[in-house]
Amino acid sequence: MAWLSSCIGTDIVEDIAVPETISISNAIDSLKVGESYTFSADYFNGLGEPVQAMIAWSSSDPSIISIEQTGSAQAIAAGNVYIKAVKGNNADSVKVNAGNTTSVLANKRQGTFMGRNNYSVSGNFSLQEVNGDLTLIFDDNFRSSNGPGLYVYLSNQPTNITGGEEVGKLMKNSGAQSYSIAANVQLTTYNYVLIYCKPFGVPFGTGSYN
Repeated sequence: MAWLSSCIGTDIVEDIAVPETISISNAIDSLKVGESYTFSADYFNGLGEPVQAMIAWSSSDPSIISIEQTGSAQAIAAGNVYIKAVKGNNADSVKVNAGNTTSVLANKRQGTFMGRNNYSVSGNFSLQEVNGDLTLIFDDNFRSSNGPGLYVYLSNQPTNITGGEEVGKLMKNSGAQSYSIAANVQLTTYNYVLIYCKPFGVPFGTGSYN
């Protein structure tokens, strides 16, 4: 079992400081005039952990779409605006059209794996939302080095699971597979998918979105 010892010692990765970020988690690209919609946003600290925060909301033209500090927006007249979420020096915004329909932005994110720490992980993956449920899908071309206790995580750090979400034990080292994601996770909550050696705290590979 040579792979057991290869997952110990100098491979262990410390927490990495990352920029604090804010992300609108349920963006739409159009809102029907006369209808309302409540936006929400996730805020992540310097370790990539989601934390509670007071978000300031604004509209570039409140006469077209107004928004309250609760995130509740109302389409008043036809036109285009930018809805912005702000916390401190960090902001995220989305362009919204007030018109004849309400439509949600694309409900799928795609990415590619790469190996870490001299381990081999490759292939494509996607995170898809269907009827409010998220599913993480590995394509047929997925491949990973063998190792003890390999788990799949969602994280905001490319090499660490601090503040991340454990998805489950890696089903197999190659080929297509899918994982259901916890209901508290949104499509844009996390920016990386990790293949992680849980017993020894070692990342085997990182999936980054395109």
